Amino acid sequence: MRTVTIAAAVATLVSGIAGAGSGTAVAETGASAPGPIYVFNLYETEEGRADRRPANLVASEFSSLSELTWKKWGPYAAVGTGKLSGTWCMPGCQEEPYTATILLGGTRTVNGKRYFTRFGITGDFPKPEEHVDTLIGNLPKPKQADRAEQNDRAEQNDRAEQNDRAEQGSRAEEDGRTDRADRADRTDRADRAEQGGRAEHAGRGARAEGADQGGRADRADRAEQGGRAEHAGRAEQGGRGDRVERAEQGGRGERADRVERGHRWR
Repeated sequence: MRTVTIAAAVATLVSGIAGAGSGTAVAETGASAPGPIYVFNLYETEEGRADRRPANLVASEFSSLSELTWKKWGPYAAVGTGKLSGTWCMPGCQEEPYTATILLGGTRTVNGKRYFTRFGITGDFPKPEEHVDTLIGNLPKPKQADRAEQNDRAEQNDRAEQNDRAEQGSRAEEDGRTDRADRADRTDRADRAEQGGRAEHAGRGARAEGADQGGRADRADRAEQGGRAEHAGRAEQGGRGDRVERAEQGGRGERADRVERGHRWR
């Protein structure tokens, strides 16, 4: 948490109030001319209310003042004195609240009304080391933000939405690329499978053709061998017949010779 000396912080706020009282222009958001000015007070109400010169004021969730009397109220600053208590100084300040001076500034228009939005508390009492939102800080404001804050929020929402759309577009583009890559991969695998199938069919056809040619060659060889065997058989049979015929002719000649010699002998 940011730590600033209470003296320096209050001095800055006081200089702004003094400048406003002397007629020096003080920067103000949302209002072009002074008018009624309020403080948004959460004293005894959770919803808060627009108060002017309240007797009791909740400055923050850590500090509140009671029995306030206002020396100055508007148009750009307010100064009051009262009894200070809060969670940061309990239990001592709860039984005996500190006497303190509160300064209001930082006027701003919210929901059509001008409010003090900054506070600083000073006095002769022990100061906490961390006094942001205890002795100096931002006053509560109505729930509905002013136009500037609404514009800021709308702009932030637009930027977030644009970033979301850009991120979704990038994701969609990446998904598209992945999908296209998957499709290309599937097409490539299908082409390879088809080529493989064609090669397999071609191989089967070649094997079948080779087998057919082999069968034809085998049958031709067998036929040729059969023809040769048949020729050999015929030749062998012819040889046998020739020998038989010769033997028979020889036998006939021999018998004729014997008969002829017999006649001669007689």
